[in-house]
Amino acid sequence: MQKINSAESIRGLACLAVVFSHLSLSFIPYLHYFDVNDVANNQLIYAIHHSPFAFLYSGTAAVFIFFVLSGYVLSYAICKNPAQISFKLKNMWIKRYPRLMIPALFSCLLIWVVFNTIKIDSQHAGGWLQSYVTQVFSLKTVFYEGTIGSFLFAESNINWVLWTMTIELLGSFTLFILIGLRQLHHVVFFIGSIVFAYFAYYWRGEGFCMGISSFIIGMYIYFYGRQISLLCASTLLILGLYLAGAHNTSQSYVWLYEWLGNRTYEYGNFFAGILIVYSILMNQKLSNILDQPLLVWLGKLSFSVYLLHLMLMYLICLPFLNLFLSWGWSYLSAVMWASSIFIIVTLGIAQVYSHYVDELSIYVSQKIAKLILKPKDQVS
Repeated sequence: MQKINSAESIRGLACLAVVFSHLSLSFIPYLHYFDVNDVANNQLIYAIHHSPFAFLYSGTAAVFIFFVLSGYVLSYAICKNPAQISFKLKNMWIKRYPRLMIPALFSCLLIWVVFNTIKIDSQHAGGWLQSYVTQVFSLKTVFYEGTIGSFLFAESNINWVLWTMTIELLGSFTLFILIGLRQLHHVVFFIGSIVFAYFAYYWRGEGFCMGISSFIIGMYIYFYGRQISLLCASTLLILGLYLAGAHNTSQSYVWLYEWLGNRTYEYGNFFAGILIVYSILMNQKLSNILDQPLLVWLGKLSFSVYLLHLMLMYLICLPFLNLFLSWGWSYLSAVMWASSIFIIVTLGIAQVYSHYVDELSIYVSQKIAKLILKPKDQVS
């Protein structure tokens, strides 16, 4: 169980990295420096971007961590009791979509209500956040993206983070099929893994392939991962954190850019997700360090935080930023304080959302599975 607790903790910390990533894109975009027109506010911001510590706000690496963890945790949930694998596979097939869809749809509805009833001045935010909060969309689009568009086609204009739901859902189904193939024969399982990764690349390109492959790799970590020494795990973790901070324009990654070119960012973050998850889950001491109640709690809230934080950045962070700037504070001070208040409030609201919406999705998905599965299939 400690491994699962540490997985929850990793997920929670990764979710914070996503939040920090979007805060930096919104208010201090030079930290990412995706746009050549971005300017460093001061020498500290310049130094952070060019340092190897950008993993603290690496949203892309965090997303790959989510995918690898999902592959590992779903495999654990299905295969921990070999006698129940067949039932668990059927059960998970039915439950997975409503489990993801209900919280996603509710988040889209909340965003639609907020954007249509509350107008907040966003002039002090960067172009990334302004382009998000100034959108106009219909209620029809809300239901479409919350139920179909984000899950099948990565369409997520209303809640930008929902693009990951396509990989989360299809990656889960890929994993279910592969575990079923593994029950037939290991060789079929290995061949199937390669075929699915290749098909993902052929169908939707390299980024989609890396997402699906992350699920497959997480599954492989569960089946074939072995405990490693603390020295080895620490080395892999440091390397993973270093790669998580990769940016094409960062001076700390010039050597890597000379090798990978413009793919430095994507490849660095992809391998970072694998190394970080493997190093922690495959070493008991590192797992124990992360098996802390606060971090586990954060992990349990991570899906709710992930779904709500863009809306709350608009609803909480922007008003406080505007207020502090009206008091004559410096821009960076105003951003730091507004961001701190926003994070605290987000965690509180996510706790409520998790209790009422996330748990509702679990309850509904379980009810649907019980209705569909035959009584003989539900015998434990």
